Amino acid sequence: MKCCRTTLPRLGQAVALGCGVLLAGCGAGPSGDGFESAIFSEVRVIGGRGNAPGRFVKPRSVAVDRADNVYVCDMTGRVQKFDPEGNYLLQWQMPEIERGRPKGMALDHEGNIVVVEPHYSRINHFTPEGRLVSQWGRHGRERGELSFPRAVAITPDGSAFVSEFQIVERLQKFGLARESVRVEIRGAGHGPSKFNRAEGLSLDATGNLYVADSCNHRVQVFDGDGMFLREHGGPGTARGEFSYPYDVRVDEQGRQYVCEFGNSRVTVLDADDRVLEIIGSAGSAPGRFNNPWSLALDSRGNLYVADSQNHRVQKLIRHEPAAEFQVSSSKFQGEGATRSPLAKRGWEGAGGASSTLPHLMFCLGRGETRPFQTLAKRSR
Repeated sequence: MKCCRTTLPRLGQAVALGCGVLLAGCGAGPSGDGFESAIFSEVRVIGGRGNAPGRFVKPRSVAVDRADNVYVCDMTGRVQKFDPEGNYLLQWQMPEIERGRPKGMALDHEGNIVVVEPHYSRINHFTPEGRLVSQWGRHGRERGELSFPRAVAITPDGSAFVSEFQIVERLQKFGLARESVRVEIRGAGHGPSKFNRAEGLSLDATGNLYVADSCNHRVQVFDGDGMFLREHGGPGTARGEFSYPYDVRVDEQGRQYVCEFGNSRVTVLDADDRVLEIIGSAGSAPGRFNNPWSLALDSRGNLYVADSQNHRVQKLIRHEPAAEFQVSSSKFQGEGATRSPLAKRGWEGAGGASSTLPHLMFCLGRGETRPFQTLAKRSR
């Protein structure tokens, strides 16, 4: 099955139907823009560029609640909520955006929506209706403080893993009483348990933590106590290689979904870190991406992708029955052969349709600040 659908806000659907843009076929043509996947049957496009309700300006974070409603945070500094069909429901504005916009979302153990504010070194918990119920974080580089937090993953007991970069490269695990820190993994570098712009975080069904170590072009895996288990990836465009992985999610089957900002694609791996398929490449057609930034899984195993430079969210609909691949949003939100991910020297990479240079300036050494070339076709 090859299908794509564009979902617009309810107020605009009547006009959209008249213009023929609500439902569009996407069979493969001469340009190779067809959506192909063994895991997902179709792709639905939510939104488009703009400031109106249901539209986005560079969406960078996406999350799903227990009812499979979808929340999207973009560069306007607002959080928008959509129903499982992609219909716009409501929005709320973050109170402060002068220093920078929010980035990083998750679902907490009580069903609240967690929104990270990197430039304010704080983390917010909102009800699904947008009411602020908790806010925490104290700026600093010492243990228990936050410095440019990027992502959060909440465990069943309410503990919070938080990734940080730029001022200090580290990962911390806060107890439910946020003054207590159970784990701190600290240090910039390329070896195990070292980070170079750690971004997205995800917990699997056993409580292991997956870290998108973006500028090291790898995923690192830790147990719930912060012990290093393994890593996989490495810089490049081939299968099993990554270019600036900004997010990772793990389903209850142990499948890993890695969002590659640089290669403008999503790589799917099994529980043993073997590549199952690569979805998408650089472009604007449904099923293609332009610097994708964030991922979320719903209870049916459908995958949401914050397609940042295309100013939209894409929903990939899973083939398999929900009973086989159900993801428990209330249990875990967020999300292997070990080899050195930096073994290849002189790699320049391949990236999305827009320049990634502003983001690469934050990466350490080895020529990572070189602009990418556009990746024209998907690697298989």
